[in-house]
Order: sequence, then structure tokens, then C-alpha cells
Amino acid sequence: MVTNFYVFGRSGIMSRAFTLFAFLLASSPAALAAQDVPAKPDIVITGERLPDLQNALKACIERKCPPDRDITATLKVAEQQFVDGKYEDARSTLLKSIGRNKRFSHDYPEPVADLFRANYRIAAHLGDGEAFRVGTFDMVSALKAGLPDTDPRVLGGEIEVGDMYARFNRIDEAVDKYSSVEHRAIKLGLYNIQGMARLRIVALYSQLAIALPFQYKGDAHKTADELVNSSDPHMKPFGQAARVLMARLDAKNGDTSAVDKLIADYRAAGNGMTPVLLYAPPLKSADDNDRGANSGETLTKLSRTNYDGEWVDIGFWVTPDGHVSDAGVLRSGKPMDEPYWVKPILTGISARRYAPLKMDQSQPGVMRVERYTLTARLTTNTGSRLLVREARPQIEMLDLSTDPPAGPKAS
Repeated sequence: MVTNFYVFGRSGIMSRAFTLFAFLLASSPAALAAQDVPAKPDIVITGERLPDLQNALKACIERKCPPDRDITATLKVAEQQFVDGKYEDARSTLLKSIGRNKRFSHDYPEPVADLFRANYRIAAHLGDGEAFRVGTFDMVSALKAGLPDTDPRVLGGEIEVGDMYARFNRIDEAVDKYSSVEHRAIKLGLYNIQGMARLRIVALYSQLAIALPFQYKGDAHKTADELVNSSDPHMKPFGQAARVLMARLDAKNGDTSAVDKLIADYRAAGNGMTPVLLYAPPLKSADDNDRGANSGETLTKLSRTNYDGEWVDIGFWVTPDGHVSDAGVLRSGKPMDEPYWVKPILTGISARRYAPLKMDQSQPGVMRVERYTLTARLTTNTGSRLLVREARPQIEMLDLSTDPPAGPKAS
């Protein structure tokens, strides 16, 4: 089975790249539908050759092709470099293209915004928090340069600003941004933007409630109930997503009854081929799983300056009954030495529960591939401008799974 990864395009993974909320609200589309054979085939990761992509980009630049084509060629090169683990090269490719094309935001707002979006996501995997923050605002500015403030694409970009605030634990600013977008969307009749902005608030509070239940559990359930009980039919899918979030929160607090009910509801409705994540356990440190040779090497205790090669691609199957099977490392930045921090991720993925899939139980299920990177945010010490790594590392994730084939269009 061959999987080609397309990470950065507007319709690809990078445009909906992993944030706290992308992981919480829904699983990404399936990598590939199961074939007519019950046995699980080998997984082969392929892609276009990087030298060919680089030559195509060079030729495009030399003939002064239009900015949107330059950007498309740039993203293809950068995505291949990223998938190959060459994060610095990918960032360099993107920054050069930004230098060439950012002045064309008025005529090409979406392509230029895609360029900024890809750049700030790569920056996150490199631990460059300031570039992540500034790049988010640059992305919105590019959209506003060529689109009216009432355009749903602009409001969608503003939601990403809220996501950025949440990533930096600026909770009040995140909630204010989501609420502002929601109110504007209501006035404009943009129901999807309205629902997504409200759902982001539910997701944020539900995640905070895991660590600080006494402070945020009430807010999480209150905002979720508003969505679940909304009389607006346009809010129904967002209310269902809010139910999933609350079920996960309750499960993490020891009550799995809500998850069990969701599984029964999805089984009765028939979920189709797209895995919907209903439950995922919180990520534990390596010491929580193995207090042997790796004792002391936890994510909270590790302190270093070099994170080169600290990435893995993890593949797994979502089985027809919604369980996970055969989770394992497909590729690694350090192929001869599987990093200790991968073990708790594999444990967590294996314990996930998805909605049952509408397929024969003899089928292997649906394959997914996710990229995990261990990094630490760059910062400065008091009295110095020298950039150093924070002592506490963090894990960034991108879903590398391909989209399922589109169904027939309505006539």
C-alpha cells in the first residue's frame, strides 16, 4: 500500500494542522480505505523526489512564474523536506518564498496566507514560539489584504489567532478572540464559523478542566450544554462534537459511561469510513510507563539544547469496531535508536477509542499516520538576548494521513 503525503496545501494537512483543538475536536480523515483483502498489507511511504521538486521550483523562479504557482512549488518542496525530517531546510525554503511573494497579498491573499501558515507551523516544530506568534498575525494580515473583513476565510484566520493564544496559555485572550469571531459570524449568518468558534471555547475549557477541574470543569460543561441544547439546527453537528468533548473529559475523570453511550449512538447511526476520535488518554511521561533504564528521562525533566532528529512517524489502524491495532514507528529521525519519549505516545494511541466504522468486521480498518516531534520553545533569559531552549520540552504533532477519495458531487 502506497501513501503519498501532502502536508502543506490549502486542502491538505497543513491548512488544518494540529493544534490542541484539532486533536481534541475530531480525528483527521482516514489515510486509505481498506482493500478487499482481510490481511493488513505492508506500508510503503513514498513521495515525489525532492531534487525534482527543487528543480521545478528553481525553473518557476527563473521564468518569473505567477506568485500562486511559485507558492505552490514552494510548498511542495517544503513539505517534502519536512516529511524527510529536514525542518531547518523546510523553514529556509518557506522564508525565501515569503521574501519573494508577501508583497502580493492583495492579489493572492489565500496562497500568501498558506505560505505564512506553513512557516509558522514549521516554526512550532522547531520550538520558535515568537515566529509562531508573529506568523499567525502575518497569515491573517495576508488574508485581510485581499479579502473583506466579513469573508469567512478571514474569520477562520482569526480563529487561528485564538488557537495561538491558547497555545501560549493566554486563556482570556483566546476566549475573547473566539467570542468576538462568534458574534461577528452570527451577524453575518456564517453558521459554520459561529459553531466552530463556540466549539473552540468548549475545547479549551475541557482541556483546562483536565488539569484544573475545580476551576474549569463548570465552564466546560456550561459552554458545552449551550451547544448541545441549541435550538438552531445549524449548530447540531457542533453540539455533537461538544458531546464528544464532554465524554472525553468525564472519561479522564473516571466516568466512561458517556463514551460508551457515544459509541452505541455512532454504531446505530453508521459512521462511514472517517474515524471519529471519542476518547484518548492523556499523554504520560516515560517514567509513568517504565521506571527502568529510562528513569529520570521524563518530558518534564529532560533539559537539552539540541533536538535534531527527534521526530517519528507513527502508523496505526483504526479497526471497524473503533479500536486501534498495530501502532508502531514507521520512520524516525534516529532510525537506529527509538527515542524513549515515543513509548508513552504509542501507549496512548493504542488506548484510543474511535466511533465504529461502517465496514465489514473482517476488514483491517483504516490506516492513519501521525508525525510527532519533540522540541522545546526558544526563549531568552533575564538580562540576555541570547536564545536558549526552555527546560520543559513539548511534543508537536501533524496528521500525515491522506484524505479519503471524495464522493460523487450532488447534481
